[in-house]
Amino acid sequence: MLNIVNVGYDSTNYYVIETATTKLLVDVGFPGTLPKLTHALKRTGIALSAIPYLLITHYHPDHAGLAQELKQQGLKLLVLEPQAAAIPQLKRHMKPAYHYQEITLDDTVTLSLARSRAFLAGIGIAGEIIATPGHSNDSVTLVLDAGMAFTGDLPPPHMATDETLQRSWAAIQARHVHTIYPGHGPVYRLAEERHGEG
Repeated sequence: MLNIVNVGYDSTNYYVIETATTKLLVDVGFPGTLPKLTHALKRTGIALSAIPYLLITHYHPDHAGLAQELKQQGLKLLVLEPQAAAIPQLKRHMKPAYHYQEITLDDTVTLSLARSRAFLAGIGIAGEIIATPGHSNDSVTLVLDAGMAFTGDLPPPHMATDETLQRSWAAIQARHVHTIYPGHGPVYRLAEERHGEG
């Protein structure tokens, strides 16, 4: 069983990946938007308390602002090695009106990229997390063996005009991905994306 549910709001996509044994939330919204997330989850029949894990694709306010609040709700935050330095920097992007709760590294699951596949397998998800810099240095992509990738704000392939972005997309495509779940906009297939370039 593999089910992907978009629980996004305020023009950003957040995804719940459901398997027979677990649920993983990919990205969260701005600080203070917990009621919006709870409403979006309720609309799809998912209880926040039923989600044990949270993965952030990159540490920008509209993808990670709510992370500490969700940790306080019992979710375990997965932190990949390229992301550790970006977490303390997030507060620089926060206005006082946001009431941002700074992310602490206690009670998190710190993973090397090389260990991500084994960890995901242990919670019932077939896939891996890879570094995909380009939008930001800390950007990562969750790649499922079923051919889906959760890319956050990584610009689409036709906008990959520099070497960093091209390398990130080459890494994604080398893993036989066919469907992209982006942080903004609709889901798209890579074949359609390539077709759109012509």
